[in-house]
Amino acid sequence: MANSAYRGQMDATPEQVARRLGTSRRRVVSAARRLGVGRFDGGWLFSLEDEQALRAELGVDAGGPLPRSQMRVLAELSLRPRGLVSARAVAEACGLAPATASAAVKALLADGFIVVRDGALHADVLHPRWLELRPLLREVRPPDSRGIEAA
Repeated sequence: MANSAYRGQMDATPEQVARRLGTSRRRVVSAARRLGVGRFDGGWLFSLEDEQALRAELGVDAGGPLPRSQMRVLAELSLRPRGLVSARAVAEACGLAPATASAAVKALLADGFIVVRDGALHADVLHPRWLELRPLLREVRPPDSRGIEAA
């Protein structure tokens, strides 16, 4: 790893950035190429500024017992006491492709993590596994650009 420090931080490898963002090395490198961030010096290296740009583009996924798209949907619904009215609204709020959000909503409804109340989708905070998921859901951040991505 290069020894060029940025605010006392060493440059990070794609694997380190991917681990912090809860995603894959492939997504990190693909986004870096698309955004024109990072540098290739015998391997990819990312400064803190580069990592912040990648965080804004990709969001942060905490990992956990559910697929990434389902965690993102639950995290978003947990922040909305009035819920969201459709899978399309969920997709826009989460930065997911409509088909991905729809599949996640269907799976979460089937597993009881989401309930429909007053015509809107809500996270079921009374679900037996909610306390297990809550700390992980707090770490999830959608992309700042709310760009559409497949999960």
